[in-house]
Amino acid sequence: MVLIFNIESHRLLEHLIYHYLRDSGFLGLSSPWREQMRSRTNIEAVLQALAVALSAAALTACAPRSPEEEELLGEETGVVQAGISSATGTVGGKRVWAHFSNPPAFSGRDYTITDELKRLIHSTPAGGTIRGAIHSISIDGVADALLAAQTRGVSVSLVLDGKNAASTDPAVATLKKIANAKFCTNASGGGGCIGTSSAGNMHTKMFTFSQATDPSGVLYPNVSWFGSSNLTYASGPDASNNAITVYDAVTLYDGLNAHFSDMWNRRHYANNDYYDSASGRGYYLSNPADVYASPEAVGQTDTIVTRLNDVTPDANCRLRIGMAFVTTGRPELLNQVLRYRNGGCAVWMVVSGNSTDGIDMAQSVYNSLLDAGVNIRRHDKVHDKFFLVYGKYGSAYQYRVYTGSQNWSQDALNENEEIFVKLAGETGTTHPLYDGYYAHFNDSYNSGVTCTKSNYPCR
Repeated sequence: MVLIFNIESHRLLEHLIYHYLRDSGFLGLSSPWREQMRSRTNIEAVLQALAVALSAAALTACAPRSPEEEELLGEETGVVQAGISSATGTVGGKRVWAHFSNPPAFSGRDYTITDELKRLIHSTPAGGTIRGAIHSISIDGVADALLAAQTRGVSVSLVLDGKNAASTDPAVATLKKIANAKFCTNASGGGGCIGTSSAGNMHTKMFTFSQATDPSGVLYPNVSWFGSSNLTYASGPDASNNAITVYDAVTLYDGLNAHFSDMWNRRHYANNDYYDSASGRGYYLSNPADVYASPEAVGQTDTIVTRLNDVTPDANCRLRIGMAFVTTGRPELLNQVLRYRNGGCAVWMVVSGNSTDGIDMAQSVYNSLLDAGVNIRRHDKVHDKFFLVYGKYGSAYQYRVYTGSQNWSQDALNENEEIFVKLAGETGTTHPLYDGYYAHFNDSYNSGVTCTKSNYPCR
């Protein structure tokens, strides 16, 4: 029998040898196993372990990996990977690209997402239309690209959170030269366009392009871009972020433009109740993606809870959450994660923070999740707002990506303008977008600080 090993096979083999030696009593649990293997003089025992592991590896090469093996292959404490920058696939019959920033892999600043946005802007031909929602901006290159688009005959319309109006940053000064640029404010003094809360923000990060090219240079109509990245250094290229671009999807494009029009026209609703499923307001359904917009009145539904509730958790289920911060303000979200764990689903979270202040997660939430067996790590400068699910939807298992601008906080649901996006499931034999987000999650999780109840706030 001839075995051909790739890097995943090698890593799996290491784990199999380790578990055999550990379970056979040759290795203790108090020190790294590779060091103990070097010092082991019982060569016969090691060879026996190797033979058993090789047999197991041979069987593994002929059979699908179990979920447990997938986790062994995917997550290594303390490993800083090269950093995945992009992934592409087809969802709902439409071409979709994902782009990621992973600053530790690029000397602390990763321009992947902002460079892609600039490329899209530059590719829009004269006579085309660009619409954008910008929470904050300080990157001159993006502002310059938008002004250059207007100069060459592209219609450019922008809405910005109101706090930008008083900024002296050169990028903001450039955007003030855009003929159709609005800085949103409301009667309560907040910076939102739709929301009326004094604490609310226009936190959406979204652009639409009547025409733009994909990374290979093919020109498409009806292009939509959205994600977690702001257009500032601190919460853009200096932080972990993700962005999605969907090509030639007219229903999605029209829906996001309708939402843009509501922001542009500053349409306000009583009690901040913009999202209303009964009336059809504030959400936009399409084949490649469904978009749910905030704010929503306090005491109504929770758009993320409703989507999580689509899954029947079991032992095959996997939930991974990459989030800038998690507060106590959405207890039903916490209950959903606990429901997943109670149903047998494995759950991992990576949440932002720093070595001085610790994790950006309330202690009561932190303790409840750890008590339920959720694996939590803190990693500096996580600005993502996504989660991945492999789980049972109805009678079938699916791989799904959920992203957008919403943090897991009360203000994201009830006060801010946000979008939360559910991508359609990848129905083929492969799932490259899910895999791309899985790798992006691990880029932060693998080098994060492991959180325990005794080390709160996970410094």
